[in-house]
Amino acid sequence: MRTKNRMLVALLLLASGAAACADLEVVNTVAPDRERTLARPEDAVGLVSAGYRNWWNVGSSYDGPMMFMSTASFQHSAYPANFVMVDYSKIPRIPINNNTFAGDQYSYFRYAWVQYYRAISGVAQGLQALEGVSLGSSSEDTRIQAYGKLVQGLAHGGIALLFDQGYIFDETMDLEEPQPLVPYTQVLEAALKYLDDAITIASRDTFTIPADWMGRDVSRDDLIKFAYSMKARYRANVARTPDERKAVDWDAVVADIDKGITEDWEMNLVSGSGWGSTGLRYAQLKGWGQLSYFVMGMADQSGKYQKWMSTPINSRTVTVDGEPFLIVTPDKRFPQGSTLAEQTANRGTLWKIPNAVGEQWARPDRGEWRWSYYNSVYEGWGNSSPWPVITVAELDLLRAEAHYHKGEFAQAAAIVNKYRTAAGLNATDASGTNTDCVPKLPNGECGDLWEMLKWEKRLETYFKGHMMNSWFFDGRGWGDLMEGTFLEFPVPALDLELEGLPLYTTGGVGGRSAAPVGTYGY
Repeated sequence: MRTKNRMLVALLLLASGAAACADLEVVNTVAPDRERTLARPEDAVGLVSAGYRNWWNVGSSYDGPMMFMSTASFQHSAYPANFVMVDYSKIPRIPINNNTFAGDQYSYFRYAWVQYYRAISGVAQGLQALEGVSLGSSSEDTRIQAYGKLVQGLAHGGIALLFDQGYIFDETMDLEEPQPLVPYTQVLEAALKYLDDAITIASRDTFTIPADWMGRDVSRDDLIKFAYSMKARYRANVARTPDERKAVDWDAVVADIDKGITEDWEMNLVSGSGWGSTGLRYAQLKGWGQLSYFVMGMADQSGKYQKWMSTPINSRTVTVDGEPFLIVTPDKRFPQGSTLAEQTANRGTLWKIPNAVGEQWARPDRGEWRWSYYNSVYEGWGNSSPWPVITVAELDLLRAEAHYHKGEFAQAAAIVNKYRTAAGLNATDASGTNTDCVPKLPNGECGDLWEMLKWEKRLETYFKGHMMNSWFFDGRGWGDLMEGTFLEFPVPALDLELEGLPLYTTGGVGGRSAAPVGTYGY
């Protein structure tokens, strides 16, 4: 039997652990293999239950796009070329290399597509196999259905946030029938519907999802709150431009927040738990996880940041006027003091100057602008502590953004102040008073209320948010990314070839789906 849609067959093969075949005449052996693989209900449950791990892998694995999206958005800086961190943060920006022979420049972003659709197809196959089958109790039946819908929502939402288009499919469809590629906006609508379905189904019974499914025990009520919070995140983060971000249904975002989590949602990444993040582990290393002056320099009150920004890019380094480029700021998330000795002794709550400073500087040929004096204070990332998947701070500051876009500036300022004053900064107000001048923009002006809101969102979601990359998704929606930075990924080349569709790419200065000159002039 020949398949009518080679792409979907390839995805089904991926769900079963097989590699997709590049031969355009693919013999469909999925159906008989699926019958053997899913002969027992527990086999189908196992296939469905793996879905959350696939979703998690996109934002945590060494093999995914997490780290190069971070350097591209200036969430952090690095000189090593691993993770294609250097390639996709080059200045000027280059396009996404959508070519099957492009090595890591291709495989790292395709990994996201494969993992999301592995989750989607696995759930579809598993739920199809379980149709009309009871797992022994109404609680177990409800659990697998609600969990399956949750994964479908998460994975389709991931496709909508990352790719310009994608497929929508689930267990109600004939997986061998053609499904068209549709724009990311339609994929998002499907994701929100699946999350609503998860909420509706979960409300029917009580259950607990085991920790090996989601990195923590999850009750019925937990799942419902998580689904609402993820809806809020996806609604806001899908925007590609400032106009799209402003046009978000902010009332719906707030309504979802109101029904969502009330404490940080953490996964257990302690060694031995079966969960971890290779990306996070590497992000704590000295040379791999340096502060990027491009954005974080706006904390500085010494004037060095403005001089650094006005220096030609290939002449920027860790000194300004022959002195160390230290960020002198009242913001306690940064080391305090005005000298290297003072700042080394007085680390901030987020950043520190490492011992043996300078060890993190290498490969000047890749740009000394990648270097800084600072590294994160976090230690044991990814394998020795819980890590938040979504935080109260992220949702608080989405609520603040909703207030801001609706012209409710006093309400927005009140939320900003919750985080601003905790960091040692003076409160702002509806008119955007900024007596501390944090952030201080590249042009030397003190940031207004909007800039203060963005500042708090960046600092509070550092290496957090979707794929641990709130900076990327917020940055594109706010118009803050560097010119030429990709705004989304194309459908990967192999998958286009399987469908007989022309290849295309995104990003690069003047390219398709590429950032224009951003808010800060770069």
